[in-house]
Amino acid sequence: MSQFPITNKAVATMIETMHRQDMVGIQKYGKPLSYLDNYNWLEMFLEEMADGLKYIQCEMERKNDVIKILEAGEEAPNPRFYISIALSVLKMEGTSHGKNEANQTEL
Repeated sequence: MSQFPITNKAVATMIETMHRQDMVGIQKYGKPLSYLDNYNWLEMFLEEMADGLKYIQCEMERKNDVIKILEAGEEAPNPRFYISIALSVLKMEGTSHGKNEANQTEL
């Protein structure tokens, strides 16, 4: 048993994700990633980091919305309804750009 279980889980998750992304890249481009590929790697990294920051912002907003829903449920005569809505929000998974746009609502 490791002294750092969270770190170990994060590393394992990252390795799994990197391998999955390798397979996506091979399916898309027909070969694994190489430093010899004709890309501006720093620019690509900057773009990916910008996207990552937006993803974090979306998750923070989702968390805040779930908290608002659950807090509203604390005072409601039927809290199960609010719990059900909160669970639906938490279980939403993005699949592709624009596919879930119909499910987006403002709280």
